[in-house]
Amino acid sequence: MENSRDYISDFFGFMKKATTPVQTVDTIIERLEAEGFSKLDMNEQWTLSASGKYWLSPYPSMIIAFNTGNSESLTKGMRIVAAHTDNPAFRIKPNPEVNSEGMLTLNVERYGGPIFNTWFDRPLSIAGRIAVKSDEVLKPKVIHLDFQRPILTLPNLAIHMNPGANQGTEIKVQKEMQPLLTRLIEDEVKDNYLLDLVAKEARVNSEDILDMDLNVYCCEEGMLVGAKGEFISCPRIDDLSMVYAALEALVTSENNGGINIAAFMDNEEVGSMTKQGADSVLLSTILEKIRVAIEGMEQRSECRIKDYFVISADGAHGLHPNYGEKTDITNKPVMNKGITIKISGSRSYASEVETIAAFQQLCDKAGVKYQKFVNHSDQRGGTTLGPILSKYLPVHVVDVGVPMLAMHSTRELMGKQDFLDSIEIFRTFFQLK
Repeated sequence: MENSRDYISDFFGFMKKATTPVQTVDTIIERLEAEGFSKLDMNEQWTLSASGKYWLSPYPSMIIAFNTGNSESLTKGMRIVAAHTDNPAFRIKPNPEVNSEGMLTLNVERYGGPIFNTWFDRPLSIAGRIAVKSDEVLKPKVIHLDFQRPILTLPNLAIHMNPGANQGTEIKVQKEMQPLLTRLIEDEVKDNYLLDLVAKEARVNSEDILDMDLNVYCCEEGMLVGAKGEFISCPRIDDLSMVYAALEALVTSENNGGINIAAFMDNEEVGSMTKQGADSVLLSTILEKIRVAIEGMEQRSECRIKDYFVISADGAHGLHPNYGEKTDITNKPVMNKGITIKISGSRSYASEVETIAAFQQLCDKAGVKYQKFVNHSDQRGGTTLGPILSKYLPVHVVDVGVPMLAMHSTRELMGKQDFLDSIEIFRTFFQLK
């Protein structure tokens, strides 16, 4: 792929700003508006045009972007790449200040399934949104904020005081995972310390803040690692690498017919059962609004269910060199050897023979390699967006993703070539005639 160095640098810049789902969507909107995409409102009737570019974000942590083909090809079907904006992390609870001997820590709860011990001794920050008083009772003003600097850390206990640390120690979120915020100086009040800090950052009065939805995140930047710089180490690779790849493919590809859609949903890590998650009618409702708008363009819509194709893009497990026994004995995806097609007899992935074959042909057309992943028969695997979307969209779906290591760690690892190939595959998908 040309300009691969530019893609890597741009990806790291994207990841620096995409710290929580809300900030991720804000970052996506910046990119879309720079590319001439127009905003749509769910509460209005849509008027679409041929060769048009649009986006909508009914809720602040999810976003749908799409473009249309020319007037002769609008009914050639819908091509959709779906990914999720959230990742395992820690959410700050209300009244979070905990004072122990003048050291102020924050009370948090886990979100999803993070690997706890990877969060220790790292620079951490806070991002999310706050609600402040407004003139409309049922419509408080919402402000997005991101400290974008390390204001927290989770210091490990010295091995001298925990000699069994290297033999494995159970980690309790309520005790060990309270990040250190500050050392209180004399006469400094602990109550509402975070509230006052947030108010100052958001430039509002602390007494006007009604509620806060804030996450802790790792603020380390991405980097290339490996003897040949062949791997990407970065926080939140699962699943923002696929969000970035789908977004770039959408904005840089030429639509040769039909509707191209990038759908980025929230709350996959906790089951997707929210209004902004995949386990809702939201996406199918949006697709229906698109279909109705096309019909209103004085042409008959013949876009049938069989003309829809969904690529569910999420991280895949790669072969770990130190734990080969954890992988299936004949299906062992290796980083930098191709994007992975995820398959499961229990239907925890939506891939089936027809969609698997179609994706293989897509990879061949794009000139990139592919691999197949199946769980070790004695281990239960996870699931992803594909089967959930299939509940509401009885269409062709394939589950794929870049093979990666350290999934759900505060820093994850994927192959540089696999990442670049994923952009090329999605671009080829969007350019099909």
